Amino acid sequence: MKFKKKKWQKLIFFIKRSNQTRKKYYRYFDNNLHFISKFGSKFKNKYSYKIKTSKKFRLFYGNLAKKYIKSKINSLNYSHEYKNFPKSQILLYKLEQRLDTILYRAHFVTSIRTARQLISHGHILINGESVYDNSYSVKLGDKITVSSKINFLIKFNIGNSSFWPLPPKYLCINYKILEIIIVENLAYSNFSTHFPFRIDWNTLLEHYKR
Repeated sequence: MKFKKKKWQKLIFFIKRSNQTRKKYYRYFDNNLHFISKFGSKFKNKYSYKIKTSKKFRLFYGNLAKKYIKSKINSLNYSHEYKNFPKSQILLYKLEQRLDTILYRAHFVTSIRTARQLISHGHILINGESVYDNSYSVKLGDKITVSSKINFLIKFNIGNSSFWPLPPKYLCINYKILEIIIVENLAYSNFSTHFPFRIDWNTLLEHYKR
């Protein structure tokens, strides 16, 4: 639909001149009409939704590599220990038992990337020994402490934390001496309230299944 009123003449002249100089073509549309894609938008929207869901999930855990998450999901098919659990529950268990995730859940750090930096420098100890592996899987009864060099940093992060979401119940945290003890099996925990966004697990598992 063309604009016939006088006030639009300058705009129309500018667009026509731009078409001639920049070789770009503008068309006038009636915005009241519904746009129908040539190939349909159903599949495009579905693919976009998958990408956004997987991206949010990866970024929350410190931008984990696609291959890492895909290997974790593929390994769920061979897990006999938790065969009665939903795949989404096992996947979360695998990611939540990582050392960097535990530090973030306890509000010792402001982000998982910060946790990885502290771990790589040997400032995090498990049962009295320094651990340098970000993906170290904590177990029931493990005691996590920090070196005295970063006590001030950890206390600063705790003091400036909003404590939301609340630390999970499987962590017994002593904020006075900066100590974390795993008191429950993570596999039996409910992780549904631990994310600031909704996760479509069927879409996520389907995306990484290929």
